[in-house]
Parts: sequence; C-alpha cells; structure tokens
Amino acid sequence: MNQKGKTLISVLIFLALLLFSSAIALAQTALPNKPVGELSIFELTKRAEAGDAVAQNELGIRYRLDADVEKDPAKAIPWFLKAAQQGNAKAYFNLGAAYYNGDGVAVNDEESCVWFMLAADAGDTSGREAVERVRRDEKPDGIVQCEALTASAYLRGGPIKPDIGQALHWYTQAANDGSGLACERLAYVYSQGIGVQQDKEQSLKWLKRSADLGYLPAVFELGMAYETGTTVPQDLAKAKKLYDQAGHSGQPDALFALGNLYAEGRGTKADQQKAFMYYTLAAAYGSTNGKRRAEELEKGLTHKQVIAAKQEAQRFLQSGSVLLRR
Repeated sequence: MNQKGKTLISVLIFLALLLFSSAIALAQTALPNKPVGELSIFELTKRAEAGDAVAQNELGIRYRLDADVEKDPAKAIPWFLKAAQQGNAKAYFNLGAAYYNGDGVAVNDEESCVWFMLAADAGDTSGREAVERVRRDEKPDGIVQCEALTASAYLRGGPIKPDIGQALHWYTQAANDGSGLACERLAYVYSQGIGVQQDKEQSLKWLKRSADLGYLPAVFELGMAYETGTTVPQDLAKAKKLYDQAGHSGQPDALFALGNLYAEGRGTKADQQKAFMYYTLAAAYGSTNGKRRAEELEKGLTHKQVIAAKQEAQRFLQSGSVLLRR
C-alpha cells in the first residue's frame, strides 16, 4: 500500500475513534437526564454516591422494597437521610413512614410525626395527608409535642437544613398550644437574638410562661435568673422556691443549685449536712458536679451526719419514685 493509502486509513481510523468517543460522551451526558426509576442499580448507586438527592431517595426506596437489590430497610435509612439533608421532601416522608412502621428503625411516633411535618412543610402531598391523619388520630398533647420538636429540628439543623423562620413559626404555634418546651425555647431565642431582635422582656415572658406550665428546665432557669439577678431583681427566696419545685421533681441542676445555697448560706441558713444531701440527690439523678461536690463535702462531715443525710436522700428518692408511678 502506498503512503497515500496508509494516510487515508489512519484518518478513517481516527475519525472512527472520534465518533466512538463522542458516542460515549453523549451517553454519559444523557445519563443524568434519565429518570431514576429507569436506572440500573449500578447506575443509581453511582448517581446517589455523586450526591444526587433524587437518586439517594430512590436508592432508599429500592432497599426498602426489594427492587433490583436485596431488601434491607436498615440500609435505606442512611440514603433517605442523605437526601433529607439536601431538602428532599419525599425523603422526609419516607423517613416518617419508616419510623411509623418500624422499617429499618424502631417505631417512634414522635420522630415519625416530625418527619411528616417537615414533608408537609416542603410541599409533599403524602406528607400533608400523613399530618392530617396524625392530627385526627393523635391526642392533642401529642400534636403539640410534635410541633415543638419540629421547631427544634429546624433550629438545630443536622438531618435537615436549619431554617430559623420555620423554627420560630412552629415554636410559636406550639407555645400558644401550651407547650412548655416551646415556651422555653422561645425564651432562649429571644435572649440570644436568634432570628429575631434580642429582647430580654420577651425572653422573660416566655420563660415565666414555660415555668407556669411546669416545664422543669424553665423552672430551674427562672430560679437561676432570680438567684443571679439577671432580667429580674435578685430574690434568693424566690430562687430557692423555684429550685425546690424543680428539684422535688428530680431536676438534677436544681438539686445541685439547692446544694450550693445550703453550702454557702445564701437565701437560707448554711447547713453542710443539707447541702451534702442535695448534692447526693443531684448525683443520683446523673449530675457529675453533684457527685464531685458530695465527695468533697463528705470529708468535713461526721459519720452520723453522713448517715442522716443519706437516709433523708433515700426518703426523697422513694417519694419521687412514687410520684413517677402515678
């Protein structure tokens, strides 16, 4: 073959390779536009791993329903969560359904309700229908708790994108419906100026409202406000009364605070035996500071004082356990 013929063949081979490469490129370009329902499990996994929220949700569905992959509801959950982190409304609903049915996770009505609420907020029709069903079937207190927890999900973010506006909306809704948790969270939001103008008066209003509703963290926080004189005039007698209220329901921080008052003789007569008793109780309810202070204080007490304080603490715990059973 002459040189001219060889050159012509080389050109033709080059053109063929160019056309082949172009075909591959076109196929790869077209792949992202292919509906996820038509993708093979290999293609779907690749797209999900690349961060496509729709593909991540679809992959979760396939693991749950045994479609082109061995059924494994537990493997579906991480994919739904990945899609949810990107704001995929269908993934919100699918997580709600998983917690509702116990598919890959333990049944959890609160988690289920929150995910359904998030799905409804994001415009998912199934989510709205699920929320309507929950509102029909759930007790009013359960709905209020769900509203407050939905607000907390928006505030902290994590599994979903934070949305302060939605957090305020749901906290206000739940607070007006009587949620002590929501009132306490609104107090925090206003005290810190998160998404709203910082407003100490609004913060105090919501904190008092929460305490009136018997929400123990708020009762303790209001006691702290009176003890330190922040947002309200200092009043150690009121502080002690609030600590007593929260402490006698087993709030460890309040029990620790009572120990401090008795140890330092603030708002009451100094009484190291009484302080030891409250520190011991705080430790019994999980306070590491209470455990540390009880150990420190015990060294300065007589054996008789220690026994008497522990007996009083035991009576407290027994009366508390009776209250918890009622």
